[in-house]
Amino acid sequence: MAGPTFSVEQTLRAQANTCVNMGSALYGTLLKGLLRDYRSSGVTKSLLDGVTDRPFHHALALRYVATGHLIALEGNAPDLARHYPSCGGTWDGSKHVVDDFLATVAANEAEFRRGVRRNVQTNEVGRAAVLTSGFSLIAKRHQLPLDLLEIGSSAGLLSLWNHYYYDTGESTLGDDSSPVRFEPEWWSPPPPDLHDGVVVRSRRGSDISPIDVGLADDRTRMLSFLWPDQDVRIRRMKDALDVASRFPVRIDPMDAGDWLSLRLDDGPAPGAVTVVFHSIVWQYLSINTKDHVRTVLADAGARATSESPLCWLRMEPVDAAHADLRLTTWPGGTEEVLATVGYHGNNIRWLHPD
Repeated sequence: MAGPTFSVEQTLRAQANTCVNMGSALYGTLLKGLLRDYRSSGVTKSLLDGVTDRPFHHALALRYVATGHLIALEGNAPDLARHYPSCGGTWDGSKHVVDDFLATVAANEAEFRRGVRRNVQTNEVGRAAVLTSGFSLIAKRHQLPLDLLEIGSSAGLLSLWNHYYYDTGESTLGDDSSPVRFEPEWWSPPPPDLHDGVVVRSRRGSDISPIDVGLADDRTRMLSFLWPDQDVRIRRMKDALDVASRFPVRIDPMDAGDWLSLRLDDGPAPGAVTVVFHSIVWQYLSINTKDHVRTVLADAGARATSESPLCWLRMEPVDAAHADLRLTTWPGGTEEVLATVGYHGNNIRWLHPD
């Protein structure tokens, strides 16, 4: 993966290629146009230079295009919205989207300056399928209910994974009446054997800037971080937001390390598996926060027992196109790689021999 020395120019180029490779030709074209504007010292350079010394890891390019998407979703950029299927428009493949985006920037520069400094909210619901595969294994292995602690929760949509429905073609899990559904194509064969007896005893999350699904503006902000030509992702997000409105999750506005320290101050609670989890979050955390999280987990893990085990489940990048799902279990601190998966949760290759 790219390191902190990636420049803004390299970040724009890398994100353009990623969008094309992950099925968003619109954003690929737009970001290549914004890269040209940056190289010619246009407004893109003025907006993005100096925002962060880690533009790739902080997803600066996505903050930039998400701000334009947000303004279009709010109805305040009709010329840009006409290119975006998410706003009722149609993109014909032309580069006019670049000109209309830059015109939107010119008309809303103050909002863009705020937007490129907002935390990215990548609460991609598609990642629930691989996470649920991991939760199922944990529940099956320990034969205990789960206490869930999610860091980088955003709107808490992934904490609600057991309110969605999963069918690998060989086993099922979850609420079969849920509008959020994952069918066999999400898993490469052979899929995991899902354990439908999973019990979630509690769930709670933290985020430095959480989303309130009860607020229309926050729901729109969540949608703005999706890519406007990916209708399936947008529909799934809307369905998940509806589920979240019925089953709200408490999300504490705290630093991940400080929050975990409070939650695990007495060690893992007896009678359940305490599962700390996250997905595509680690890159956004500071070095101090990462060190704090590791220390808290190691200290709590030292107090874990067979009646109060602790698990750390995380889906994080391993290369430019894939993440892996890793599990560390205490007592013992054993680490396993359970699966490889695309960033948006597709193409799950389950590695663990159930």
